[in-house]
This record gives sequence, C-alpha cells and structure tokens, in this order.
Amino acid sequence: MINQEIANILFEIGYFLEMEEAAFRPQAYEKAAISLENLKTPIDEIYKKGGIKSLISIPSIGEGIAKKIEEYLKTGRIKYYDKWKKRIPIDIEGLIAIQGVGPKTIKRFYSELGITNRKELELAVKKDMISKLSGFGKKSQQNILDNIKLLKSAKPKIPIEKILPIAEKIKADLNKMEEVEKITFAGSVRRKKDIVGDVDILIVTQYPKKVMDRFVNFQDVVKVWGKGITKSSVRMKQGFDVDLRIVPQDSYGAALQYFTGSVEHNIYLRKIAINMGYKLNEYGLFKGSKKIAGLTEKSIYDKLNLEYYKPENR
Repeated sequence: MINQEIANILFEIGYFLEMEEAAFRPQAYEKAAISLENLKTPIDEIYKKGGIKSLISIPSIGEGIAKKIEEYLKTGRIKYYDKWKKRIPIDIEGLIAIQGVGPKTIKRFYSELGITNRKELELAVKKDMISKLSGFGKKSQQNILDNIKLLKSAKPKIPIEKILPIAEKIKADLNKMEEVEKITFAGSVRRKKDIVGDVDILIVTQYPKKVMDRFVNFQDVVKVWGKGITKSSVRMKQGFDVDLRIVPQDSYGAALQYFTGSVEHNIYLRKIAINMGYKLNEYGLFKGSKKIAGLTEKSIYDKLNLEYYKPENR
C-alpha cells in the first residue's frame, strides 16, 4: 500500500512538471513511480534496513527523489508536492484518466476556464465551453464527453435515509478519537440530497496517519480504494463509497465550502472571486499570495459580498 501511495504522488509531480514543460524531469518521476509500483517489498521496510542509500539503490530512483521518499516516510508528506498542489489545485488523477486529456490540456482547462476536476470538465463540455478554446472543436469536445461517460462509475445512487445511519456511525467512531479536532460531512450528504452516490467527510487533526488507519479498518469496509495522508477512499459492504479528507485548520472553512459543492455553486463563487481580483480554492480565498479568508465558510461569503448560502441551497 505504501509503495502505491508514494508512486501516485511521484506520478502527479511528473504531470505537474510536464505542465511546465520541464525537460527530462517528468520522465524521471514517472520511471521512479513505476519502479516503486513494481517493488515486492514495502518501501518503508527497505528504508528501515538501509536508510536513504537503500532507496538510491532501487532502479530509476536518484538522490533527489530518494530524499522526497524519505521525507514522506518520516513526515507523511512531501513539501515539494504540496507546493504544486497549492499552486495548481486540481484533481490530476481524475482528469488524466480521461482518454485524450494530458497534463498540458489540463493546465489549459484550469488556467482558461478554472476547471479543477472531472465533474467541472463535464459541465464545461455540456455548456459548450471547450469547443470555444483555441485548438479545440465540436468533435474533440464530444470525444471528451464520450470518454468521461466511459469512466463514470456504475455505483448506484442510494436514498440518503439508507446511507445516513452508516455514515453517522463512521463519523461517531472517528469523533471518539481524541486526535480528531473537527469532523463534519461534506458533499451531497451535507446538502441533504434525497439520493446520494457517496459520502464525504472532512477532518482536522494533527495525527493523520492514526485517523486514516482507523478509518480504513472500520468494520463495514470491504475494499480500500486508496489510502493516503490527506485522503482515503473505501467501499462499504452496503454498496457505497466514503471519502475521508484531512484538511488544515486554517483552511477548514474553505475546504468545507469547496467539498460541499455543488459543482455549479463552486464555479459561480470562483467567477465572482476572479472578477474581484481574488483566487478561490479549497485552501482559502487569496489576494495575490496572501490568504484573506478560509478559516470559516462565512468568511468566504463575507469577502465576496454574498449572503451565506445554506448547504441545501447550493
């Protein structure tokens, strides 16, 4: 599991570098990621036995990437990766999975239309926004839509009254942990939709690994789709998925607003922010590099001169 966690991060760093057209470096991260995926021994065990020298001995892993792996093993994060995520806050994994959509295209979608994930891209396609970009047309736009449809999960939508009791049990179980400072639902559960596809939970904690370990080992979990230091996803035996995200205390309000949605509401707020000379993402509302709001949801709406929207009205 740890090998795949780090490999996923290295792949994403490579995509970020490819967006910037950095020569050779994207391929270096890709090769290192593939090498990690093919390891039969957990990378943390290799490191415990031989330190950073043992990491460098792995094919395609040089000193620079080995130091980043060491940083993740010691701290649960890679600062270099975090900087990229803050600079370009997009769901690379979700977008890159769409056939025909590469890193440079993703960057264009983000810089020209503010698209950060697959749902927003699908909405932009349906609103005929992609075909208006230079180098795109109706055919390429339709191809994107067709490929998004192919990727859509077949998981069923379930009435909220069937999902909520299990979701509340998970939330209550995690809330018992003294390490959990804040916990709340986000997504369609928080918006009180009648039909729900999955459950989103946000947590503030200084002990992410301990919280994630408890989450993925909840009694009704039948499959772990992914486990990381800031996000983990599981499938419950009742047939729906639960995503747990750990967010910084000073970005809690911004993250809660962002992950509550809906997609249309988030796009609406980002457009207002851009028109006012701000940048809005899950980390906060920024004026240049200075964060001016994000601790609470209300602070975001106040700075945008908007009344607070109740989740069910978004």
